[in-house]
Parts: sequence; C-alpha cells; structure tokens
Amino acid sequence: MSRYLRSTMLLSMYVASATFAMAQTPQPPPSDTEPSSASSPHQQQTMHDQMMKDCMKKGHKKDSSMSKDELKKSCQDQMKTQGQPKN
Repeated sequence: MSRYLRSTMLLSMYVASATFAMAQTPQPPPSDTEPSSASSPHQQQTMHDQMMKDCMKKGHKKDSSMSKDELKKSCQDQMKTQGQPKN
C-alpha cells in the first residue's frame, strides 16, 4: 500500500471518528433560571421580575421580620452576585 493511500485512509478514519464523537456529545439544555438566556428584552425583564418575586418569597419565609424594601435590596444583591462571571 502506498504511503499516500495509507495517510489518506488514516485521515479519513480520523475525520469520521471525530465526527462521530461530536455527534455523541450531549449539548446542555438552555438555562431557564438566568434572565440573560431569554432572547428578547421583554423576556429578560419578565424573567428578572419572576426571579425577584421568588427570591422575596423565600426571603420572607426565612425571616418574616424583614421589610419589603429590605427583602428587595437583599434579592437585588443576590442577583448581582449570581450574574457576575466566576473566575
């Protein structure tokens, strides 16, 4: 077998195996918990509002003595820290 034919066959096998491996790799589902994953500004705002409501409900369950303004500030701070990229 000539060197040219052998290298062509090896290259073909490499491309085929790489293609097969990529086809088998599962893609992660899109995140439904971050406003940035929404496609339009309206969807982002709606997602943000819902996250704020959920956070405030959880915060109120943990500490019912907190005022609405305190809960809102606490949730905004949490959302800011969650939205920052992690190094």
